Amino acid sequence: MLQQILKDMYVDPELLAELDETQKQTLFCRMREEQVRRWSVWDHDEGIKPAYPKRQKSKIQYNKKVQWMLDTNGNPWTWIMGEHKDDKTIEQIIEEEAREAARIQAEHETEQLRLKVESELMAMLENKAKTQFNPPENKYSHATEEIYCSVEDLNARNARKPCVATQPMRGALKELSFNKVSERVRNWEHRVMEERTSEIYNKMKNKKEEEERQAEEADKKQEIVWREQKQKAKEVELQIRQIARQAREEHRRSLLNTSEKPSNVVFVPNSSKPSSKKAVVEWFRAKEIPRRAGFEKDKNAIATWFHGLITRQEAEILLVNEPVGSFLVRLSERIWGYAITYKDHDCCKHYLVDASNGHYQFLGTNQISHNTLSELVSYHRNMPITKTGEELLLRPCNRTTNLPPLVFQGLLKT
Repeated sequence: MLQQILKDMYVDPELLAELDETQKQTLFCRMREEQVRRWSVWDHDEGIKPAYPKRQKSKIQYNKKVQWMLDTNGNPWTWIMGEHKDDKTIEQIIEEEAREAARIQAEHETEQLRLKVESELMAMLENKAKTQFNPPENKYSHATEEIYCSVEDLNARNARKPCVATQPMRGALKELSFNKVSERVRNWEHRVMEERTSEIYNKMKNKKEEEERQAEEADKKQEIVWREQKQKAKEVELQIRQIARQAREEHRRSLLNTSEKPSNVVFVPNSSKPSSKKAVVEWFRAKEIPRRAGFEKDKNAIATWFHGLITRQEAEILLVNEPVGSFLVRLSERIWGYAITYKDHDCCKHYLVDASNGHYQFLGTNQISHNTLSELVSYHRNMPITKTGEELLLRPCNRTTNLPPLVFQGLLKT
């Protein structure tokens, strides 16, 4: 399996999920060594290749020069926003844009109001048959009186005297036409537009300040969350770095031990992998049952910890309520071998056991091989699976029924 991975420089994601962090780092070291070896071979081959002849230059000449605009001194002309004395600041530009937007909105609202007042005045002109002018009581009546009444009339009205606005009103109405608006109406419209512009601008300013305040509060909350996430990420990174450092040291020591003690430390897996569940079952019946795989040591009984061909999810469900140190052994669909599912403090860990070379050992380098699967399980009841952890196989997880696994009954589990 390892030879196939190094040949393709690719690891099946499902197979990678079966490995723990230490095994992943060890596999990374081997793949990195293979990359360096391939690069060295390629660099050596490239060095002995003859140099390519130089290409002839094309006779066609292209003008690829860039023409720069020059200043009075003959240097390239540059302009940096904000450095010139006449440049406006970004705050001034934003304020001018806001005032212009408020002016446009106020102008539109004032235009609509003027048209409405004009329509009412035109209706008054057409009502010449009435002997007494009585303007309608609505929200624009005060505006029309303010436009057409004189100062004396307004003072008289404030003194609770009857406002005789008929003659000034009639005089102003005579000046109106369908194509021209009186000067008083235009002045009134200009004053209303200025007041409305100021009102709209203040609302926009207050709204912007409120949005900035809310954004600042949200940034403070996000800053706190980001710092917490950063701290957690640093802790995880330090943990991964520690595991990677230990894996590299262990891999380096394994290379030294391999040169001195080649027995029981060299891992030479099969290059193929199972193609289906049926192939796994046939391999187990033909090769593993004669080797008493899945049986108790020195007993003619199926081990309680052996569950046959079950999935990774099914194994985790069986161990979810079990104490730390519980384990089970199942057939693997990724390699010719088995997977040990171990219940840790906060999760379940999965360790692959290769059985393709006539022995039983965990994937990786410098792994101790065992003659039978039960010997491997017994050995790790007292010795941890990894050197950096405390994975002791203390308590087997029994099967839910007294029946043997389906692989012994000649059936496939669907």
